[in-house]
Amino acid sequence: MIRLESLSKSFPDGDLFNNVNISIKRGMRAGLVGPNGSGKTTLLRIMLGKESPDSGNIQLEKGISIGYLAQDIVAGSNKSILEEVLSAYPEVRDLEGKIISLSHDISMDPDNMSLVHQLGEAQTRFEALGGWNLEDRAKKILGGLGFASEKMIEPMDVFSGGWRMRVALATILLQEPDILFLDEPTNHLDLEAILWLESFLSDWQGGLIMISHDRAFLDRSVNTILEIDLKKITLYHGHYSKYKEEKALRLELHRNAYKNQQKQIQDTERFIERFRYKNTKSTQVQSRVKMLDKMEKIEEPTEDNHVMNLRLPQPDRPPLSVASCRNVTKYYDDIEVFNEMNFNVERGQKVGLVGQNGAGKSTLLKMLAGVESVTAGAVRIGSNVDCAYYAQHQLEILEPNDSVFESIQKVSPGWSETEIRTYLGSFMFSGDEIEKFVKVLSGGEKARVALARMLVQPSHLLLLDEPTNHLDMMTRNVVERALSQFSGSIVCISHDRHFLNKVTNLTCEVGGGNIRLFEGNYEYYEWKKQEEKHSNPENPKVKVESKGKSDYKERKKVRNRLTWIEKRFRMIEIEIENQRSIIQDPANGDDYELLQKAMGLMTTLETEYLELMEEQEVLLANSV
Repeated sequence: MIRLESLSKSFPDGDLFNNVNISIKRGMRAGLVGPNGSGKTTLLRIMLGKESPDSGNIQLEKGISIGYLAQDIVAGSNKSILEEVLSAYPEVRDLEGKIISLSHDISMDPDNMSLVHQLGEAQTRFEALGGWNLEDRAKKILGGLGFASEKMIEPMDVFSGGWRMRVALATILLQEPDILFLDEPTNHLDLEAILWLESFLSDWQGGLIMISHDRAFLDRSVNTILEIDLKKITLYHGHYSKYKEEKALRLELHRNAYKNQQKQIQDTERFIERFRYKNTKSTQVQSRVKMLDKMEKIEEPTEDNHVMNLRLPQPDRPPLSVASCRNVTKYYDDIEVFNEMNFNVERGQKVGLVGQNGAGKSTLLKMLAGVESVTAGAVRIGSNVDCAYYAQHQLEILEPNDSVFESIQKVSPGWSETEIRTYLGSFMFSGDEIEKFVKVLSGGEKARVALARMLVQPSHLLLLDEPTNHLDMMTRNVVERALSQFSGSIVCISHDRHFLNKVTNLTCEVGGGNIRLFEGNYEYYEWKKQEEKHSNPENPKVKVESKGKSDYKERKKVRNRLTWIEKRFRMIEIEIENQRSIIQDPANGDDYELLQKAMGLMTTLETEYLELMEEQEVLLANSV
């Protein structure tokens, strides 16, 4: 459907990609991945004809229809949500009005065959355009994206930018174009809507080019990965996890091929140098010189390792109860969000808040942060507990005319210029980059500034509302690792399931005016909900009774074992990396005894890792 031929694009500060030759075929659902600033959105816009390449060209199959969801916030209108979506088919709406009008005219003049003929033509065309079930399809898509039936008749301009983006997405999906272009479609969706969309896209028969930093979403939605990295674009078949495995394998093979060729070159050069002036070896010398000249050199493998080196300032030991809500009731006008809700955050707990949009997740976070008052009840923060709050729209409250340096300087009184520069370096801002104005930064760069501002001072409790939005995958990995190693407590909202699984150890389901706790990460929560659904098919939301106090010691023993397994996992991962470094070190290339020992130890560690994973699954299943 789309072919990129010898495509190149550069900006004043350097090349984005060079000499790209790739075909996007029918049925390809491609995830476009790469670090922030690598050129993903630029490539998307070039394929759409909204931006021109420096060289090369784009060939589009004749007559294909295209649907495009950009990152930009969609403007409001006076039309209802449903009318806005149906406006994608103006001819259907016109035909519907015409059919109603003709039907009325015929009822007044039943013998007028001209009107009957016109009605027949209008109905035939209406049926060909799918008009009879168009509204039902639109409602189904809107429902999947989180719109309740009563909301579909409300004017679009009363909804926030995020909800308007959902309307734009629904409009595109209703049109069923030959190829979809989606730029970060999950940024404005809750988990329930993301699950619906990934199911929709996994069944999508048309083409798809999508930018997303959500690994779980990519795994379930795409069958191809287009990677932009180090000014190259590489196509991988399969979902995101398979791409990561294949990329690692390719890199390993490349390293080995490069290493072997370099050894061959060195051996050949030594032979040439040794026998260059011996007449008896002149033929062999010339042969090897010609071989080196003709040899197609393998490029030295390179990786972009320019990532954050984030080390969170660790707080001192807080009291056991870090924060609590006691009989909290919260109303917005006549809308009840919470009704005598009780919630406690303890030392070391990392809580993920889940639930539908509008259930009260952000409200709960705001009440804990003290930026939202309660209607009744009380929110208490523990004695001498310091809190830091990262709002969902944190990027919007940055001062656009501040430089990156000034933005941090304002929240770090007493810091020297060197200390600020060093701190910013851990967030990937160095050299002249710290003098950039906030208003010219990309979304990912603004997110890093906002995180850096929040984390300047050590905090016992981090309150995070979508902290990974706009961050690329490499940066998300660093943030996940830093937060998982953070010694304080965390309460966070995220639609990134990978993030929730890596960071949280407790899941709090918000909805129906109250909360419900699950003692595990999102993966455990999801499994538990499925188990309950199967156990209680007529009422999947029935709360399963908790175990009595009699088995408390046994459950504590299981939890301790699970904690030890997690620690052992990290130790095994570190040791495996150490052995892999030994194997990959060129200096050890001829030390077969050392290499064999390292490979044997890696095999033993990997076996132990798998056995512990099986034990962990059994313990989690039995501890419920």
